Amino acid sequence: MAKQHRIGERMTRHPLKVLYMIHDARRGGVQSVMLRVIAALDRSRVEPVVLFPFDGPCAAELRQQGVTVHTGGDQTPFFWRFKRFLIIPRLIGYARQADLVHLNSTKLVPAALAVSLAGARTVFHLHELAARIGPLLRAVIGRADCVAFCSQTCADHYADVAARQRRLLLNAVAIPDPLPERRAAGVPRVVMIGSINAGKGQDLLLEAFALVRQQAELHFYGNVGLSAKGYAEGLRERAREPELAGRVYFHPPTDDVGGVLAESAVLVHTSRRESFGLVLVEAMAAGLPVIAHDLEGMREVVDDGVCGYLVQPGDSPALAERIDVLLADSALRQQMGSAGRELARQRFDIANRIKDYYALYHELAGREA
Repeated sequence: MAKQHRIGERMTRHPLKVLYMIHDARRGGVQSVMLRVIAALDRSRVEPVVLFPFDGPCAAELRQQGVTVHTGGDQTPFFWRFKRFLIIPRLIGYARQADLVHLNSTKLVPAALAVSLAGARTVFHLHELAARIGPLLRAVIGRADCVAFCSQTCADHYADVAARQRRLLLNAVAIPDPLPERRAAGVPRVVMIGSINAGKGQDLLLEAFALVRQQAELHFYGNVGLSAKGYAEGLRERAREPELAGRVYFHPPTDDVGGVLAESAVLVHTSRRESFGLVLVEAMAAGLPVIAHDLEGMREVVDDGVCGYLVQPGDSPALAERIDVLLADSALRQQMGSAGRELARQRFDIANRIKDYYALYHELAGREA
């Protein structure tokens, strides 16, 4: 009789086969993190396979890299969230062929619980600060072989939840080398990149920008979800008022974040709540000074007065003043941009942080890293 193996236990020794499940194939912070991780993997050590509930730009990008990608089909308006449930049987099937399953986002709680109950070795990777840590989420955290956190702020948020093992897998970026040449954009640009919704706080930046004295433009890049349509329209209405008219521009999500940053003078991030602030690291890696709210997740990224500034949430005059200071002083922008780039290289370079993933995967699989 053939030997029975636990789900995730394979006869071959190398490379480790890791099944990644990502909750959404559209562009976003979690997706950016995991796509960078997958791109950085040494394929002689880890063979990635990726599962999305539906198809999208991130799935296409991974296929172009030669990664095996499975999806639940095309996105269906109003019903796509259900695919996170409908795809669970397929997830369990793919898990039987893998050494480990690495699930990302609290949006995958049912899927994480299902593969854990089925016997798969699981890493449940938390990137969000859940507003409510309910019984189901606690059960998933408790059953996972390891719960990983994108930041210390995120780990602290779940500190009272029982877990078998906890690990920090800090968000990371690829450090461009050499640094792309700055593109002259005429009027200096202040930029904010991220999904447009109330939690990200674009309205707070608009109010501050109305007080900015220096000549500048404000550019927003981001997706507008169905639940944020009204919020986005409110932003556009505010931007048409006299003190902002002709100075504010809205763009869809961009695949060329580096290009946008190269055309910008300052990146501002006014999220009301944040576990990390990935876009801040992207800007720092590109040599751009940053301004963010003085929140725990931001403090892990931004050294106030060194690579940019931290301001109290909702303090429009203070935010406007910091924007004016940077717009008025190109030497200061260059100084802070250089300092931020060095900080990003030291703390958040994917070339170094990928070692944390290797160590965790091999530990869970019972192999030498």
